[in-house]
Amino acid sequence: MTDVKIVDCTGPAELYRHYDGQSAAQPVYIELDLRQELLLADYNSEIGNAVPFSVRHGLDRRYSIPVVTADAANRVMREIAPLAARILADWEEVWDGRNMVARLGTDAIAAEDEIEVMLGICHPYESPFGEGDLVGVWDIDSAVNGSEVEEYGITAETGDERLDEIEQEVLTDLADCGEGSVAVCHGLDTYLRGLRDELRQDAADNDAA
Repeated sequence: MTDVKIVDCTGPAELYRHYDGQSAAQPVYIELDLRQELLLADYNSEIGNAVPFSVRHGLDRRYSIPVVTADAANRVMREIAPLAARILADWEEVWDGRNMVARLGTDAIAAEDEIEVMLGICHPYESPFGEGDLVGVWDIDSAVNGSEVEEYGITAETGDERLDEIEQEVLTDLADCGEGSVAVCHGLDTYLRGLRDELRQDAADNDAA
């Protein structure tokens, strides 16, 4: 049976990506690259969720998953790896009259059906991920309390490196009080820098007065 190579996720929340101006985070998937024989997890980097031709033509097989931690994605990729190996051993690239596309054999189709069942994509829709596997997504209004300047000692001189540390402290606290083991908050970095910049502007206005 053909071996499948797994590309591990390394950052705890690397599968979370929320672009400015978008109402929600980008969709996440596990992908089996038939040509490269790779299994990986990633988010759709395209706004509007367009997909490349390699996906349209079946050469990259994508299976939707929730926004989960790196550990959870890595664990589940290993669980489905034997099924992915069956797909790799039973497919061919053929010309369909317009493009080169993937054609799965009977066993590959059966293996892919099993992957979709394991990932909860189809009946009986039982997810392999528990609450602790999910990345806890917080909105900015729920994540902050308005007293961060006093609580973390933010001043006009606070540097970006310290603000990054404060952001991580806030996220750690959110993870401790939420359901997921990892927390994220879109706009938290901008919020903290806004507090610092407002203090700088106040200082500049006082100096000018």
